[in-house]
Amino acid sequence: MMGGKGQLRLFDAENSFPGHLYVNGLYSLFLEKHDYPPADGVGDTRSVLVKDNTFNLSLTLGLSKGVEIFIHTVPYQDNQKDLWGPIGDTRCGLKVHIPNQGAAMQLGMAGYVQIPTAPHHPMPYEPYAADAFGWTMLGILSLDLKNTGQALPLKFSLNLGYRDMDWRDQYFSDQEDQLVAGIGFKFPIRSYQFYSEVTGDIFINHSDISLRQNFIRLSQGVRFLGYKNFIFDLAGDFRLTGYRPTSAEVGRNALLQRYADWKILLGASYRTTLFTRLTPEEKKTRALQAEEKKKLDEIRKKREKVAQEMEELKKSIENEKKEKQPF
Repeated sequence: MMGGKGQLRLFDAENSFPGHLYVNGLYSLFLEKHDYPPADGVGDTRSVLVKDNTFNLSLTLGLSKGVEIFIHTVPYQDNQKDLWGPIGDTRCGLKVHIPNQGAAMQLGMAGYVQIPTAPHHPMPYEPYAADAFGWTMLGILSLDLKNTGQALPLKFSLNLGYRDMDWRDQYFSDQEDQLVAGIGFKFPIRSYQFYSEVTGDIFINHSDISLRQNFIRLSQGVRFLGYKNFIFDLAGDFRLTGYRPTSAEVGRNALLQRYADWKILLGASYRTTLFTRLTPEEKKTRALQAEEKKKLDEIRKKREKVAQEMEELKKSIENEKKEKQPF
C-alpha cells in the first residue's frame, strides 16, 4: 500500500507534507482448494485448502514539497512449504514532485531499488521477483478535476515505468524485465474515499509470453478515518487475465507463474509529524506575526509602565497629604 497521497499500488504525483511520516500496514489473503488423487490410485481424492497470507509494512516520509522517501518491507509471506513463512523482498526509494501550484495536472517521478531479502524467488501466487538486486523507474501523472472548476471531486492517477529485475544484466533487453503500468481514480463521499485502479507487471522482452499470461489486476477499495486517527483500508484484488500455466509450461518457462485470482486486503495507516518545515510564504507569515506580536508586547509593556508610574505617583501624593495632615 502506497503511503502519503497514493492509492493501493498507484503513486500520486503530489508528495506528503514535509515532516509527515506515514506508517502503513497491509494484510492480504488468498484461498484455493486443491484436489489430490490417491498416490496408488485407490481411495478418495484428498482436498487441501491452500492459504496465501502476506503482511506488508511501509514507511513514507515527506522531506520537502518536492521530495519524499519510502521503504516497503514484507515481514511475512506464505511460501507453501514451511509452517511459518519467511520475509519478502525490500524496496527503498524516493519520489520527486515537479511543482505546478494550482494546476489540475501534476507530474512526478519515482524510483526505487529492490533488495532480494526473501530466501526464495519467485513466491507462489505473488508477483514475479528475481533473486537479484533490481531497480524500477516510474513516471507519474495526476489529474485533479477540482482544480479545473468541475464540481465533481475526482482525481485520476497514471503510473508508467520500467522494472529491471537484475541490475547486473544488460539494461532494457533482459527477458525478466517488465513494463510497470497502472491507472486509477479516487473520489470522496463525506468521510470516505473510494478508489479503483488497474495495475499490471508485463514482460515486454519475452516473445513467448502473451499479454494474458502476465499479471494484470483490478483493485477496488474504500479508505476511511477510524479510531485514534488511524486510517483504514478495505479492498479487493481481481485478476483480469485468467490464464493458469500447467506444471509442464512452468518447467519450460520459469517466468510463467500461478498468480492469485483474487485477494482480500485489509490495511491500516497512521500519520505522525517528525519535524516542521515551513514554505517561504509560511516563513513570511510567521515573520509578520512575530513582528506584530513584538509591537503588541512593546505597547503592553509601555502601558504597564505608565500604570506603574501612575500608581507610584498616587502613593506619593497620598504620603504627602499624610505628612501635611498627620491627624
